[in-house]
Amino acid sequence: MPKSEKHLYEFGPYRIDTVERLLQRGDETIPLTPKAADTLLALVSNSGRILEKDELIKIVWPDTFVEEGALARNISALRKALGDDAESSEYVETIPKRGYRFIATVRAVSAGAPPEAVEPVKKRHSPSPWIVWAVAGVVLILVAVLAYPTLSRRFNRPPSISSLAVLPLNNMSNDPAQEYFADGMTEELINSLAKIEALRVISRTSAMTYKGMKSKSLPQIARELRVDGIVEGSVQQSNNRVRITVRLFDGKTERQLWAQSYERDLRDVLALRSDVASAIAREIQVKLTPREQQRLAQSRPVNPLAYLAYSYGRYCWNKRTPEDFQRGLDYFQRAIKMDSSYAPAYAGMADAYALLGSIGVDAYPPNEVMPKAKEAALKAVSLDDGLAEGHTSLGYVKLSYDWDLAAAEREFKRAIDLNPGYATAHHWYAHYFLATAQPDEAIAEVKRAQALDPLSFSINVGLGWCLYHARRYDDAVAQYRSTLEIDPSFSLAHCTLGMALAQKQAYDDALMEFNKALTLPGSRWFVQANIARTYALSGKRVEAKKLVAELEESSQRQYVPAMYLAAIYAALGNGERSIRWIQRAYEERSDYMIYLKTEPSVDAFRSDPRFQGLLKLIAERPVRHTSTEK
Repeated sequence: MPKSEKHLYEFGPYRIDTVERLLQRGDETIPLTPKAADTLLALVSNSGRILEKDELIKIVWPDTFVEEGALARNISALRKALGDDAESSEYVETIPKRGYRFIATVRAVSAGAPPEAVEPVKKRHSPSPWIVWAVAGVVLILVAVLAYPTLSRRFNRPPSISSLAVLPLNNMSNDPAQEYFADGMTEELINSLAKIEALRVISRTSAMTYKGMKSKSLPQIARELRVDGIVEGSVQQSNNRVRITVRLFDGKTERQLWAQSYERDLRDVLALRSDVASAIAREIQVKLTPREQQRLAQSRPVNPLAYLAYSYGRYCWNKRTPEDFQRGLDYFQRAIKMDSSYAPAYAGMADAYALLGSIGVDAYPPNEVMPKAKEAALKAVSLDDGLAEGHTSLGYVKLSYDWDLAAAEREFKRAIDLNPGYATAHHWYAHYFLATAQPDEAIAEVKRAQALDPLSFSINVGLGWCLYHARRYDDAVAQYRSTLEIDPSFSLAHCTLGMALAQKQAYDDALMEFNKALTLPGSRWFVQANIARTYALSGKRVEAKKLVAELEESSQRQYVPAMYLAAIYAALGNGERSIRWIQRAYEERSDYMIYLKTEPSVDAFRSDPRFQGLLKLIAERPVRHTSTEK
């Protein structure tokens, strides 16, 4: 038989082919998921024979372990498609405690073959054409039975999927206030899938840019995010019940590969998330290690109100403004009041405190909020040592506040081991490499974060920051400009672009970027300090001295990071005052201190003994232990 021909199985008014796996009734195509089609093909090709459950599972899922429940769902889907009834079945018979048998008469034919004419009997010993046809049918069935495993593996395998994007789940609750819950469920599903090392999963920040976007097709989104598959769906929360519907698509063709709905009590929302992630992993035939299977299976009941408060806190935190950090912090604290054992809420609280005390945000002095961040991070990992977010939070505190580089590295490695798809862990680990004067390694690590979250503003700026510290100013400028193409209103990108341009002595262009940043939400002190430094570098010393005086005067009333003033005085050539302000930054325990080994703004007095003494003090890690730390 020519290779281009297809085998068809016909039964009743239906037919299905072994190549396209399309079930048809007349001219109507009846939709089936790929695995349901595999199940039907296995049954019809073994018509009349009992297929044990284990045997049928091995045929349909040859390379993946699945539970019997998946097979039962496929049988149910088939019965629905065929209009069959389990109690008085015409097609699929259930053999209790054993398996299933296809009981309808099956005809195996070749697609496109002309019907065989029936001639009158002219010879006494010529067999009847009906006998010939019956024998041929038996032969075809035997051939199909023997060939099915090979054909199934060759033709019925779903497209190879090693990367996924989970698009924002639609809020079906008819309540705009529930929008954050849908976003939270999206993030939970992303985080669960990201724990699978063999699968690259796009992080929340990039996925959320497609929220409500109907103008782009799935193949276009797949190309932009460089993924093989797309997951989309909806979520509805009502009366402490959650219903989630998800669909898996081939990113290239937009062909639906799988769809399923789940419903749980809101307390079991984490188990629901794990069930969906595990089902997707099975459908795309990703091999899970025993440890990954265990992690996906792990879940605990959660107080519904605590979960809702935490979800909204993360929704705020991801906006990355000082006001939203504070708002997120309030919701994390509410979650903890409702469930004091809920580890993710402590990790969220640690992240909010940590960034409120970081350079570029400048909301609070580090020595005021970082101890709170540390206490919350330690609590998170003590409650759940398997929580990647908790170890990432603790790693950031160890790096930026304790200056304990070895401990920070351990925490980041632990977080990445627990969840290799957690982009924030890779992003903040890159800063560890800057602190240890390894800018090339920092660039490589932040690019791993960028691959997971290609549209994240903070990660894209982080890549530019690493290039800046590697003294690759042209590359840094290009990276910052690329970031501003994603969002021209991102103040931090304009400001850091200006810093790179100033190092290239493109002072007018740098000042233009700083002035744009002043019109946008962000740290006013960060921008003004860089304007003053650029004035000093470009020879406008009067303007620089005026601005630095204003900043010093402001620092008497509110928090202005001392390191900003140190950089201005360094540009003015006043080493004495610059060192003095660096010493104050040391007392503040500013996170900027970890960058001093590679920071270009202090090159003028890098050999100064006082500066070297400060670097030595930082290296000695003057950690202030808290009573909660072991």
